[in-house]
Amino acid sequence: MKEVSVTVFGTNGPKPTLSCCEASSAGACCDPAKTMQEQGEELKEKLVKNFGPAIQYTYVDVLSNEMKNYPEIAPIMVQVNLPLIVINGQPRFQGGISNDRISEAVSELGK
Repeated sequence: MKEVSVTVFGTNGPKPTLSCCEASSAGACCDPAKTMQEQGEELKEKLVKNFGPAIQYTYVDVLSNEMKNYPEIAPIMVQVNLPLIVINGQPRFQGGISNDRISEAVSELGK
């Protein structure tokens, strides 16, 4: 399998009050009991279990200085609902984390 990069952009601050389920392109609801980073870690565990070392996973808190490393992503942050999932440098999903949909996308790109 080819290497696939998955980057989750989220926040560990207060949870948004808008329903991410309604605005989600990921086909998933945000779990209100978990932070975006915790949901991202669950995604990472599933991806590594299914695809092994081919997965390069990164979580980026959009309120951190680490955003300076992603100048191509910063301009679109005002247009999306967090979390934003970027696969191989391309924004793919927003507004929720669907482990199944993201796994399907990774599988296709890894062929």
